[in-house]
Amino acid sequence: MRFAPNEDQAAFLAVLDQLAQAPEAAWKPAPGWERFDWSAGLDALLEQNGFFDCAAEETLGLVTAAAMTYRLAGLPVLVECAASSMLRPLCGPDLPRPVAVIEDAGRPAPFLPVARSAILLSGEGVRAAVLGDGAVETVENIFAYPMGTLRRGEAGFRPLDADPATVRDTWRVALAAEMAGCLKGGLDAVVAHVRDRHQFGRPLGSFQVIQHRLAAAATKIEASYFLVLKAAQSRDPADAALALGHVQDASTRIVYDLHQFMGAMGLTLEHPLHRWTYRARLLRSALGGAGANYRAASARRWRAA
Repeated sequence: MRFAPNEDQAAFLAVLDQLAQAPEAAWKPAPGWERFDWSAGLDALLEQNGFFDCAAEETLGLVTAAAMTYRLAGLPVLVECAASSMLRPLCGPDLPRPVAVIEDAGRPAPFLPVARSAILLSGEGVRAAVLGDGAVETVENIFAYPMGTLRRGEAGFRPLDADPATVRDTWRVALAAEMAGCLKGGLDAVVAHVRDRHQFGRPLGSFQVIQHRLAAAATKIEASYFLVLKAAQSRDPADAALALGHVQDASTRIVYDLHQFMGAMGLTLEHPLHRWTYRARLLRSALGGAGANYRAASARRWRAA
């Protein structure tokens, strides 16, 4: 595959990076000291300018949507991108956003409290519903997402004319992109910390052991990103499962090291590290976790052999 973006993709991502510098994307403690800061302003700005529709553009495609999801997940504020930009083109471009994806109707799902529609992945296929007022009950959690459950009987899901396997594989790529972006955001914050923080008369980042472990984390995150781009371009089910399995597997050590080098500060609400690592903790178990996704990748490869 080609890792270099084409001209339109490069221009798109350059503008996206400019928007990521807007005040709506800047770090600040959440008004109610929640673990997340939902940026309705940035979310609306991206929607009004058509960013979430990029996958439908021939010269942009799913690769651009995956790259956008990765970049936005690395911000200290939260927007809903993965489902809107990568699943909605398959499940119904008319679905109002933000969009929440539910893997298990009996468990809380990210983004439900701010969502206007929901996509349900189940053994019965793919279904969707527009969420009315009062359809969602917010659930308190530590995972740095607004999470909620559907009130019984409130949401009327309708079957979608979409291939369930394709939708699930695309969602694997979307989750991998978001999780890799979360880890990259956390890594960048820790690198800034060890560069500025001094101990024993020198920056923490000058110690070789810290450099090696952060370099290992950066290598795993970069590999995850390239696996995401490959899977988004190939649309191959095995590539999708491998991309998600790899980043889920790598996340355990990466999150551990990031909090080790940040110290107790990484768990406080005055620093944004927890906004990335606690989201990664939740995504680590998505679609069965690393083991299930590795097994899916292996099964696909052997089936094709």
